[in-house]
Amino acid sequence: MADEFFSQAQAEMRAAELRATARRFGGVAIGAALVVLIGVGGWQWQIHRQHQARIEASGRYFTALDGLQAEQPDAARRVASEKENEATLADLAAQAPGATRGFAAIRLAQLRAQKGDIEGARKAWQGVIDTKDVDPSLKALARLLMLNSHINDADVTDTRKQLELLAANAGPWRAFAQEGLAALDLRDDATPKQHAEARRLLTGLLQSPDAPDGVRQRASILLQTLGGAG
Repeated sequence: MADEFFSQAQAEMRAAELRATARRFGGVAIGAALVVLIGVGGWQWQIHRQHQARIEASGRYFTALDGLQAEQPDAARRVASEKENEATLADLAAQAPGATRGFAAIRLAQLRAQKGDIEGARKAWQGVIDTKDVDPSLKALARLLMLNSHINDADVTDTRKQLELLAANAGPWRAFAQEGLAALDLRDDATPKQHAEARRLLTGLLQSPDAPDGVRQRASILLQTLGGAG
């Protein structure tokens, strides 16, 4: 009887242990499944939020552009609208997600430059250059615009070097960089040798099938002017 009881007790104990183990590991499995589901749900929610944030930022960006381009006969309202839209672009340039951030900074810089605020424009361009996740072509554009703002500086040594680097790359702004180099060689203090280099660059742009139409047209006009000047 004692042996039978002992054997039965052991069997019951093993059964209890198995039930406890099943509950423990079952709980772990359920917990793991919940963690996975929560993780997937959280990941999907993050993607959804990021998508919504990009849509919202893009909407604000285009609304600001429309506001800046809209006809506004009333001077006071026009000034107020410009300030409001400039503030929107500044906010987007500082914290908008995705490509909108770079585009907003470029537009903000353009607006400031048009108003004569060159230092403010340079700050916006530098923000694009310094931001890691901005598209490389936008970075190159910001760098090009920054360099163009220095073309009339007293010392253009570094400006020339940077433009030469952009002009040497087969990127979308190569022709514009070459145009900038030609502008450096047509300054009032340029030498005859630099004038000759400007002619070479402009001729190359005029004949280049890859140069934008606007660049070729400006090159043609400048070449005519140089030819007329002898």
